[in-house]
Amino acid sequence: MAEPTPEQIDQLSVAFERFTRRFKVAEAVAAADNALNALDAQTLVFISENAGCNAGEIARYLDVAPTTMTSALDRLVRKGLIERRRPEENRRSVALTATGKGLQAVEDHKAGYRNACAAMLRALDTAEQAQLIRLTEKVTRTNVE
Repeated sequence: MAEPTPEQIDQLSVAFERFTRRFKVAEAVAAADNALNALDAQTLVFISENAGCNAGEIARYLDVAPTTMTSALDRLVRKGLIERRRPEENRRSVALTATGKGLQAVEDHKAGYRNACAAMLRALDTAEQAQLIRLTEKVTRTNVE
C-alpha cells in the first residue's frame, strides 16, 4: 500500500466533510418526524436488525458507555419507538424490540441515506459509479486505526 501525501489527505478530508454533511442532512430530514439524534438513530437501526438484543450488545457495537446507552434507550422508549421486555427464559435480562412506529422510523432513516447515495451517484458516469462503490467497499473492509 502506498503512503498518502499530506495533500491527498487534505483533499480526502475536505471531500469526506462534504460527504458526511450530505448524509447528516439526509438523516435529519428523514428523522425530522421523530427528532432522533445520531446515537438514537443508530441504536434504533441496530435494534430493528437484532430483535431481542440487549443494551450491552448495542453499547459494545456502537462503542458507547452503558450509561449513555441507557439514556438513548430511555429516549426511544418514551417516543414509542422501542419496547423493553423480560424474556421468560431469563427474567433478569431485558430484550429490546422496535415497535411498528420504530420500524417505520428506520425505513425513513434508510430512505434518507438511499436518497443521499442516489444524489451522489447521479453526479458520476456509469464507470465512475462502479468505481466509487468498489473503492468504498474496499475501504470499509480495511481496519482503520
